[in-house]
Amino acid sequence: MGSDGDNDSRILDAWAKTAETTAGSNEDRPTLWQALGTITAKDFTNIHNTPCARNGLLIGISSGFIAGSLCFITRGKLVSATNWAVGVFIGGSVVSFEYCQYQRYAERTRMKRAVETLAELRREDKEKARQKAEEKKRLEEERKAAQKPWYKVW
Repeated sequence: MGSDGDNDSRILDAWAKTAETTAGSNEDRPTLWQALGTITAKDFTNIHNTPCARNGLLIGISSGFIAGSLCFITRGKLVSATNWAVGVFIGGSVVSFEYCQYQRYAERTRMKRAVETLAELRREDKEKARQKAEEKKRLEEERKAAQKPWYKVW
């Protein structure tokens, strides 16, 4: 648990540093090598905990294998087939991962809307019950007032 917190704080520190830099200065902007330097072996050992990563990798592997195999069968060049396999693996993995993330976002949005709708319906039901109770109380008071005699004995 502690290592995850350290990793999160390291990422947040990196984001804070990039947010502090001005848009006009190129000197303080992070480079690709700095970004790659933040990747550690722990990131790869915990990849199975990342949502949508498993699905993305499986689709990338299968699509890369199919594309590489077809390229090798049709052209007969191993280097070209390998390049196609790696390229399709990366592209398929990224597309599948992003599509899964989109589906998760859409599901979260639908769930929020459903919760809001249920809360609104409950509010309306409570309001109707309150109005019904007030109407019942008013009718009861009118009935009691109608039962009172117009005269008083003492």
